[in-house]
Amino acid sequence: MFPRPYTADDRGPRRDAQAFACVAAVAFTAVPLGNAAAIEVDNTADLITDTVASGEMRREWQEAQRRAARSVDQADRAFAAPDGLRVGNFIFYPSVSETAIYDSNIYGQAQAPTADWRFITAPTLTIRSELPRHAFDMNIFGRFMNFAESTDQNYADFGASARGALHIDHAHTLSVAAGVRRDHEERSAITASQVAAEPVPVDQYRASIGLTRDAGRVYGTLSASAEKLDYHSVAAIGGGRLNQDYRDQELYAAQLRAGYRISPGFDFVTNVRGIRQYNEPETPGFENRDSKGYEISAGLAFETDPLLRWRVLGGYGVRNFDRSGLESIASSLLEAQAQWLATHRLTLTAVASRKIDDELGANDNGRIDSAVGLTADYEIRHDLFATANAGFTRTDFIGSTREDDIFEAGVSLDYHYTKNMLLTLGYSYETRQSNEAEFDMDRSQVRIGGTLKY
Repeated sequence: MFPRPYTADDRGPRRDAQAFACVAAVAFTAVPLGNAAAIEVDNTADLITDTVASGEMRREWQEAQRRAARSVDQADRAFAAPDGLRVGNFIFYPSVSETAIYDSNIYGQAQAPTADWRFITAPTLTIRSELPRHAFDMNIFGRFMNFAESTDQNYADFGASARGALHIDHAHTLSVAAGVRRDHEERSAITASQVAAEPVPVDQYRASIGLTRDAGRVYGTLSASAEKLDYHSVAAIGGGRLNQDYRDQELYAAQLRAGYRISPGFDFVTNVRGIRQYNEPETPGFENRDSKGYEISAGLAFETDPLLRWRVLGGYGVRNFDRSGLESIASSLLEAQAQWLATHRLTLTAVASRKIDDELGANDNGRIDSAVGLTADYEIRHDLFATANAGFTRTDFIGSTREDDIFEAGVSLDYHYTKNMLLTLGYSYETRQSNEAEFDMDRSQVRIGGTLKY
């Protein structure tokens, strides 16, 4: 069934724990550069939404799938998963990656771009529980960015997150999650100020709680979250300090995600979300941009045959600002995905989306993003994987006349040399065309990296 009935939060087989660690260990070898910390409105994104009943169903499904078609990302990669260090009922998975990137336009400039080498060192510690019934996971990370020549753009990101689950009974799970991190918004980011002389530090705090019922045909999660973004002042081009406090915001959301398994391989899914945002700028000349809103969407997740899987949700979203004079937002919403298992080694995935991004930019009140994309995953050998992707995004800036068209494409190779070493190679290209010429950008990146994981 695709994609909902079985999530990635299995408390069962050790192979799943190894896969979890493998993914966490390499997550920082290809960290996207640009936006620092986008608002995550989906309350269930960091929660454990498994129940005992859904875990049993998933194991039955996995057993049935052993003889069925699998996508490339479902291939058994236990051979490439580290053993970890066991301490009681917990397993520690430390890793460190080093990535070298040649960036043709580190500032995202429209004219006379500046090229430089950037080097990313990313240590990570993932802790995963193997408790008899309940769960507790934790992740601690660092990300150190160093430039060969433009050393004034160096910065260090770091953070930690934790989540836990209490399996109340066979059908119900109570989950909580919390995290804190320091990110940096680079000068090339779509939200960045054109007069910032260096990356803007952003502190992000987030907490979520949710109650899931999943047994039989009906499943759903009722959740709530709180999130805060705190932007710090930086040096301005031409001297002085650039105050970014006017972008600070808090966001509270309540959400109900529910589904009904009509038949094997055919689910009805729906999502209802209420949102409250606060922005109380202390910067002279800026007024608050408090808002409230909601989103409603519904659709189907289904298979037309074992090789073709679909997920299509449509809906509507609204944001109303408290202050008169600020234009309200009303937009259609879309979340669509089609996956074709072309061969046992090749998987093609197409996506389309339309969403409201509540993060406040330097010169806007949020954005509406409409995007399409295509990804091809190819298993060259059991230990060598290739990925090619291309995508187009139209971004409409709220409270501004700015509109951007962004095209991105890239290819990458992942070579699992041993269970303790991953080697990566990649190339990406991005072009941004705006109706405000100073935001135009062309950029190419070539990257090579390696990860040690234990």
